[in-house]
Amino acid sequence: MGQPFALDFTAVMAMGQAASVDMALLADVLPAVEAVIVNRLAEAAE
Repeated sequence: MGQPFALDFTAVMAMGQAASVDMALLADVLPAVEAVIVNRLAEAAE
């Protein structure tokens, strides 16, 4: 099975909006934490 390599930012932002999070903060931190999230998902898939 293939490994994740990126997050769907549109989907993440839509989920953030649905959860009423601070959208500016989410937009600021998402690029910085994307690699960490993707790496953890890849590790969990092994």
